[in-house]
Amino acid sequence: MLRRKSQKCLSTKSVYLAHESWQYTGSGYTRISQLPTHILKEIGDEQEIPQLVQSLDSFSVQLDYDTTECLQCLKKLLGKLMNFEPRRNHDDGPQDENQNKFANEFCELGGVDILLRLLTFGSLFPHTTRPNKVIWESESMLRVKSVVLEILTKITTTSNFYIAEKVSHELLTNDDIINYIFTLLAHKKTFINACQLIEDMLQSRREVLDLHRITNMRGLISCLDDMQLANFCRILAVVISDLDIYENKSSLFAQNKQKRSRGFVNLRDINQELLLGIPELLPRLIKFAISKEYTPRYPGMVSELDCWMEWIDNQMADELYEPQSADDFEEFMGGISEPVSEGGPMIQQQGLKITEQLVQRVEVVYVLGLFLLGKHRKKVQRKLADLKLAPGLSELFDQFIWKCQVNRYHNRHRLRGHNAACECSPEVALKIQFLRLVHSFCDHSDYKHLLLSKNELNEVKRINAKAGSLSLASLENVNKALMCRGSKGLLTKIVEVMKKEPTTSTFRFWLARAVESYLRGDTSYCDQVFLMRRGLLQHVASNIVEHEIRHKEILQSSFDLLGEMVKFNIEAFKTFDEILVSQDKLDKFVLTVNRNLVDSNMFIRSLILSLEHFIAEDKCEPEYARKESKLLKYISDFDRQLEYLYKLINIINVQNLTQENVSCLNTTLVFLMFANQKNQLARYLRALRHEKDDLLDVHGSSSIMQNFRDLLIFWQDHYLHKDKDCSALEKSSRISFSYWKKTVSMLVSEDKSQPTAVLHYVTPLSADRNI
Repeated sequence: MLRRKSQKCLSTKSVYLAHESWQYTGSGYTRISQLPTHILKEIGDEQEIPQLVQSLDSFSVQLDYDTTECLQCLKKLLGKLMNFEPRRNHDDGPQDENQNKFANEFCELGGVDILLRLLTFGSLFPHTTRPNKVIWESESMLRVKSVVLEILTKITTTSNFYIAEKVSHELLTNDDIINYIFTLLAHKKTFINACQLIEDMLQSRREVLDLHRITNMRGLISCLDDMQLANFCRILAVVISDLDIYENKSSLFAQNKQKRSRGFVNLRDINQELLLGIPELLPRLIKFAISKEYTPRYPGMVSELDCWMEWIDNQMADELYEPQSADDFEEFMGGISEPVSEGGPMIQQQGLKITEQLVQRVEVVYVLGLFLLGKHRKKVQRKLADLKLAPGLSELFDQFIWKCQVNRYHNRHRLRGHNAACECSPEVALKIQFLRLVHSFCDHSDYKHLLLSKNELNEVKRINAKAGSLSLASLENVNKALMCRGSKGLLTKIVEVMKKEPTTSTFRFWLARAVESYLRGDTSYCDQVFLMRRGLLQHVASNIVEHEIRHKEILQSSFDLLGEMVKFNIEAFKTFDEILVSQDKLDKFVLTVNRNLVDSNMFIRSLILSLEHFIAEDKCEPEYARKESKLLKYISDFDRQLEYLYKLINIINVQNLTQENVSCLNTTLVFLMFANQKNQLARYLRALRHEKDDLLDVHGSSSIMQNFRDLLIFWQDHYLHKDKDCSALEKSSRISFSYWKKTVSMLVSEDKSQPTAVLHYVTPLSADRNI
């Protein structure tokens, strides 16, 4: 009788009787939907929120009965979380504050739990009235869930960090929920919003998601169509990238410390291994990346920007003149079907659809590049080669337009709000990721010659026959069926574009990096000459001599490319002499080198390696290197070498070492390894101590010799660990890695009596200097 009475009290929603029932039975209000209307009005600052929460709470246990009304409530909620005003600047305005305030109050009233019930309705939790019945997810139900996903995305990206972190943590740590959201990637109406939510949550947290938590990953990928798989790459880009596995994104010292710590697991490599075990994944990604249905091209259009603007105008024309008043149902696609005003109909927006299509190919190309960065790089290079990536990229490259539009007044055509030098177009991101992929595919690769055409390979072979000790034995193993088709291969096409690009072009860095990676590894005389015949050395060197390059990235890539072009190549140095024909040009070039040592140190290393190589040759090279070559004569001077040693050591320390500047340390070792070969190591160290070690460095922490020793100890920890592949150092320098280790070991020796030990030259700090 008492139980029946208490249930009646709850149904009439009497607060007094409900409280009395709770005292006797322990049963009371359990959800906000049970509260009386007059109580709801007293909750929160925003009267609309409690009513919304109550309505959604009711739908969360009976969604299959009426999805239309539920969708209207969700649209009202979504409208409160969206900013429909045009953004005039990057500052948060009142509209943003209102959205955040609305999101906070919604979450405080338990709104997230209700959204999760709506999202997983009939899939993870049993239905209240039909617990044994599986509820089929209809198209209308999926449409509701898509809007729920979008609302959760808005909440997880709110400026209130506590709420965003709390919601992301709740979703990511619940295996049932995260697995269910992954299944929504396979539905047309939900895949974009599901992907956006997962991507935002993963990027907001330091921990990398272990894909083994997702059940049947292979089955999920197999059921995705091409568009859904390309979209899925946004998630893959986060879980296989190394950007988030380290707490410190730049410091090598901090990264090494974290890697050696107990319990550290490189989830990137684990995730890559799982994905590479799915046989159909890479073939499908490559097919999508190089497919010919690429971009709009119109006859008579001289720039890609013109083609895109024409295409976009055509795509959006109908939308402007045929406004829709009702929600789109049949063609609804979450993330693309959106309201343009609060309370407006949810219809497909062509602008969003165009953006989605543009981003998809970029993401696929980016992910292919990421697969080439892990410990499985060699395996992936082989697979991509077998899948004919090289000829596919070469044909895709032909569809790019590398021209800036210039009007009759010789001014560049530009978009509103962009500066006069801007080269923006929807293809910029794709071009950059394309060149990054080429760079990673060629980097220390056995398959780089696939970037040539067959007749170009024959030319390289003829050059190789005259290369002597620098000849390659691998050219006969190139599989011609996997090579670029036509008269020009991809490498030549990249060089031709690079030579036409302006000095400040957005693409010069990536074009140079792509060609430089082709030359990396075993020094290839035949490839150097092949590129010299196409004017690349003349172009890059002259660009430095004749222009004031202020972009650090462009300067660095230019010097790195020059270093690979001239290394061990006597013809390259003779060509350089023709470029630096006057003293003024030589002085300008050397000044640029010395002002940008971090960027030019690889070029300096190439000079000293080449000098010692030519001196060791039996032919006429020693005489040329010592007396004729401008650059080699310059670098052979002892005082100048000492000056470079001092500067290279002084601009780095263990705390500021990054992947970018650690090469400075290796360049100093190249100088000292050759000194060691000539039994002059002690002479260099002595001169460095007596001539350059002026009391304290700028930080007041230690002498330059102590700093150098600390760097060498780091070098041992960094390069002698079992997870480090050091073959690149050996191949690029033609110095065995055992000799690298031997020289470093001598330098860091604890025996202070040894003149080849850096410790021999470290002056103990006095008490007053220890302050």
